[in-house]
Amino acid sequence: MDPNEKEKWLMEFSEFSNIRSDESQVPPGLFKKLKKRLFPNPWMVFGKIAGIHAVVGYLSLAVCTQFGLNPFETNQSLTNWFMKIAGHNFCMLLCGLFFMATTYGLSNLFLNLEELEAIRRFEWLQTAIMGLVSLAAFYFFGAELVGTFVILWAIGALIGGILSIEGSYKLRRLFTV
Repeated sequence: MDPNEKEKWLMEFSEFSNIRSDESQVPPGLFKKLKKRLFPNPWMVFGKIAGIHAVVGYLSLAVCTQFGLNPFETNQSLTNWFMKIAGHNFCMLLCGLFFMATTYGLSNLFLNLEELEAIRRFEWLQTAIMGLVSLAAFYFFGAELVGTFVILWAIGALIGGILSIEGSYKLRRLFTV
């Protein structure tokens, strides 16, 4: 729902709730709860995404080792396949895309439509921050970050984040009544 439509709907609901009769009383606090549900705090949503990203990002390293990090010591990885297709540069681009897309793709399972709309309003900012924090975490855990590969990974992460946010949102809208 477009934020302007939500505002109009809230205004109409507010007018409705002000019309009080003996038969129908609007419970106190209902309007605040409704507004909080329709317009979730972007920082709270970002916190949820950060938690989801911490878990999903760590688990995604099991199937796609990145910057030499392989916490599960798996023998096979998507990185091997990516490098066979088009080399190390392409691998870094796809690894960033995969890493960020899994987070936002799976967040669709844990967030409601309004929270997805909040993410969508700040998708560039959230994806960029999440990517930079991920790179910092990689560095903290001993990954060797090289300029060109970091840039390619970051571009892939931005692409993966934006595409998965848009795809998740459209998929959710399609199946939400």
